[in-house]
Amino acid sequence: MNDTSKKALIALLGIAIIFLAYMYVFSPAKEDVDKLEGECATLQTRLDDLIAKEAQKDQLLAETEQFKQDFQDVLKDYPADLNQETTLMFLKSVEENNEFVNRSFSMPKETEFYSLSGTEGAGVSTDALTGDQVKKDEYICTSAAYSVSYSGAYQGIKDMLQYIADYKYRMNVSSISISYDREKDQYSGTTIINGYAISGPDRTPDTVDPGVPSGTSNLFIAGDGSSSSSSASSKYDADQGASIATSNNLAILLNSANSDLSAGVIAATNANRDETYVTSSDNARAQMTISVYEDGGKNFIEYSIGTQKYSTEILTSDVTVYVKSSARVDASDANGVDVSVQNTTTLPVYFKVVDDDTTSPRFKLVGRSGVVRVY
Repeated sequence: MNDTSKKALIALLGIAIIFLAYMYVFSPAKEDVDKLEGECATLQTRLDDLIAKEAQKDQLLAETEQFKQDFQDVLKDYPADLNQETTLMFLKSVEENNEFVNRSFSMPKETEFYSLSGTEGAGVSTDALTGDQVKKDEYICTSAAYSVSYSGAYQGIKDMLQYIADYKYRMNVSSISISYDREKDQYSGTTIINGYAISGPDRTPDTVDPGVPSGTSNLFIAGDGSSSSSSASSKYDADQGASIATSNNLAILLNSANSDLSAGVIAATNANRDETYVTSSDNARAQMTISVYEDGGKNFIEYSIGTQKYSTEILTSDVTVYVKSSARVDASDANGVDVSVQNTTTLPVYFKVVDDDTTSPRFKLVGRSGVVRVY
């Protein structure tokens, strides 16, 4: 091999070494450098963002707390669920507070229409959470459409719509039909009421107390063992006892704890006679007994709270009790009354309860004998 060939071979070998060095050493190193420079640029952008946020730390923390409070304020407008008990009590309160009668209604199962996942702590991404964590912090929005067939006075229908609009939880009437019977001077029709609920962390469903005894093994025997015909029809069925408000034998006022009145529970047969008053000033549930009895061929009513009591003769063909209540102010407002009725006469006893708290009623009928009915 001559010198020229040797030089050419050495040149080719040098080129090959340079090529291989570029392919397997320089090029990968350059890719790593470019990658690190890209990561550094990303981290620098992140760092700049964090530095900017650190400068606004107090403002951002205050805004975060405000957003949390705003979220909780929104949650207060919706119950934790749409269970059948609270729905029934709501429909009952619609009747009690308005000249409106629910002739029939459907109660479909609530359906989920939206979910929102929350996180604990700042800077936590929902994507970084496990399935169990997302489920734990998830708020589920549900709805139900209640179809109601109704009848009532024109003003009663207007009042019903206003009652729903002013109700403590968000509801709406999605449709309503109205027809008028001139002979009966009565309106009737159907309406669909939409209820909404949000369940989630620390959300507790409402509980209700219907205020009537339950748990008897015989439908024709009252809870205290006496016969009862409280389900029989009466002249007060047409207006659901509304007329008892203006004409009654006994009136009971159940006031809130911060009321300007002197007592939380006030009962009287005659508002103009002080001796007929029986009261309770304790911020607690009062125990009240009403006794309707016969003596010497005459009928009497006696009512008592503790050592206070008053009795008077009944000159009507039935005994009517009007109970005017109010919604509770807060959890510390414990005013209320547990009423036990002992009716040993043939006279029926009718209660009309209005404006009572729908979730925690002030009025409860805890015992009865004889014919007793509550509207």
